[in-house]
Amino acid sequence: MPPRIISPSVEEARKILDALWAKVNSDDANATDHRFDQLIDCNSVSIRFCLPTQILGKLTDPKLDTLCLQKGDGSVDSMWDPRGFAAKVIVPWVMQNQNVLGTSADPYVSLPLRRPRLEIPAAKVKNKAEWILLCEILVELELSNDPKLTEKAMLLTLSSIKRKLAASTFEYVIPERISLNQTRQIIKEFLSEGSGGDRGLSVAAALFTTIGKIFTLYSKVTRYVINASDTSTGSTGDIECFDHNGDLRLAIEVKERNLTLTDVKSGIVKARKGSLQELLFNSPSIRPDDVDEVEGLVNKAWASGTNIYQLSIDELTSVALTLTGEQGRRDFLENVGLQLNEFNTQPKNRQRWKELLEDV
Repeated sequence: MPPRIISPSVEEARKILDALWAKVNSDDANATDHRFDQLIDCNSVSIRFCLPTQILGKLTDPKLDTLCLQKGDGSVDSMWDPRGFAAKVIVPWVMQNQNVLGTSADPYVSLPLRRPRLEIPAAKVKNKAEWILLCEILVELELSNDPKLTEKAMLLTLSSIKRKLAASTFEYVIPERISLNQTRQIIKEFLSEGSGGDRGLSVAAALFTTIGKIFTLYSKVTRYVINASDTSTGSTGDIECFDHNGDLRLAIEVKERNLTLTDVKSGIVKARKGSLQELLFNSPSIRPDDVDEVEGLVNKAWASGTNIYQLSIDELTSVALTLTGEQGRRDFLENVGLQLNEFNTQPKNRQRWKELLEDV
């Protein structure tokens, strides 16, 4: 007798969840639905876990009953085990994502979910409005039995989770020991994925904050949000370093791409308006077609009183974090995390930084 196939498939469910989560994270402007937001924000752990568990189970195997909570004796094909499914699929995924829905390892142990089927509560219970809303959403999916609508519901659930995650403060575990090469490799991997400049700015700001503190070069390092224009902030760069008299000593323009002649011209204009002598472009390199003209412009700017530099983040960290020593490297890694949290960068960026630190 062939072994009974357990449905829904845990492996298939994980693939679906990862694919849809990647889709949600690839869009910086996900629309959320107030009904799903209400459930994901509910103070009931059971409700927060139940919503994605039931929908993902149905999405993995459309034959299943969306409102089923217990597998029973397995005599009915539509009956399944959401409690075990949640423990194997949803709980590990939540743990990987900053415990965004809570820290429960067995969310279906609660009394409202220890019944054969989810039903609108008749008695007076906590969060009754949310339980009713949860039932309404799941009933809609069960009656329609349309995989497209089920997938849409899962995407809305994940969009609400992404929104909740974006407001969370991530915890980063800094290694007890970290070498210069390990630090450089972490930064290289972190910056290898495009982020619209967010990651590069966080790393650069963390580095100059660390340098300023350890070498007492700067009393304050100010970093601006990635989308803010220099005109609106009145700044001379993405990062500004002030001495102990409160005077601006260095401005840094951060580029995740190669520097262009236009970038340098614009930077010189801003530096002169701010009477700034030291301007650093933190970019991987200079655009090959612009190298000669950029070098000529840099020499011309120096003659008129403005020092222009171009250094990659690897060049900066290689020198600075050698001189700061191991404690300075740990401070730097911690400061990157503080930058990511303070400026509320995309959850995928913060999650990636967390993963890289944990892999050391």
